[in-house]
Amino acid sequence: MNPLAVPAPALSWAPSGAPQIEQPVEVKLPAIHFEDGIEAADADAQKVGAYVYRLGSAGEEFWNETEQRWAGVPADPAALPLVPLVYKAGDPLPWQGTLIAIGQKDKDGNKRFDKAAGGEPRYRLRAYAQFKRDGADYAGLSEPSGELAFVSGLENQRFGIEMEPEDSQQTARARVQLKNASLAPAGYLEIRTIGGQEVEIVNCDASGAKLASVLLAADGTIRLQPAAGKKIVLEGDLEAQRIRYQQSSGAGTADL
Repeated sequence: MNPLAVPAPALSWAPSGAPQIEQPVEVKLPAIHFEDGIEAADADAQKVGAYVYRLGSAGEEFWNETEQRWAGVPADPAALPLVPLVYKAGDPLPWQGTLIAIGQKDKDGNKRFDKAAGGEPRYRLRAYAQFKRDGADYAGLSEPSGELAFVSGLENQRFGIEMEPEDSQQTARARVQLKNASLAPAGYLEIRTIGGQEVEIVNCDASGAKLASVLLAADGTIRLQPAAGKKIVLEGDLEAQRIRYQQSSGAGTADL
C-alpha cells in the first residue's frame, strides 16, 4: 500500500457557538492529491470517510462500528466501517458527510455521544482515504480534526418535554416543563411509572426550587402540599363525607 497524504476533516455546525448535540455536524475535506500533485479522482476512490475518536478520563478511545462500542485505538482502522464522505464536484471542500450524535446507541443501549460535563467527553475525527491509481493502491489516515464538546440546545429553550429514558418504547418518566426568563423551572407536570404510577403538578420559585404540589399517588391518594408556611385556600364550598384533622392539643387525630 502506497502512502497518501489526507487532510484533517473540517467540522462545521449551526447555529453558531458550541456544537449542539441535537444538531448534525458537517464533515468536509478539501481535494486529496497524490505526491505528484494530481488530484485523486472520485472514480478511483475505494473508500473515503472519517473515524470518530473520544477523549475523556479513559484517554483516547475509538468508535468501533463493527462491534458497536468504544474501544482502544487501533494501529490501522482501515478494515472498519467509517462515516462515509461523498464527492461533490465543484465545491472547494468536495468530500462531504454528516455526523449525527443524538439518538445513537452502543451495543448495550447506552448513548454513543454525551454532552460535555467538566470539559469531558470531547470528540474528534480523522479522515481516511483509499484510492487506486494505475493499478496501485494508495491510502492514508489524517491528523485529527478540531474537538467537539457537545452542549444541549434544548437546555436553552423555555418550554420542553423530557423523557427518561429517551427511547419512547422504554420511557418511565415524562415531564412537561416551562422555564422562566432565567431558564430556571417555573413549573412542571410529571407522569412517572417508577415505583408505581404517579402524576405530579408542581410550581417553583424564581430559582427553580419546588414550592407547592399536587400529587396523584400510586395508591389513588391525592396529596396537596402548599409551600412552607402557606395555606390551602378553597374559594367555594367544601363537601366531604368525613374530615380527619390533627388536634392542636397534640392528642392525635380526630374526625368531624
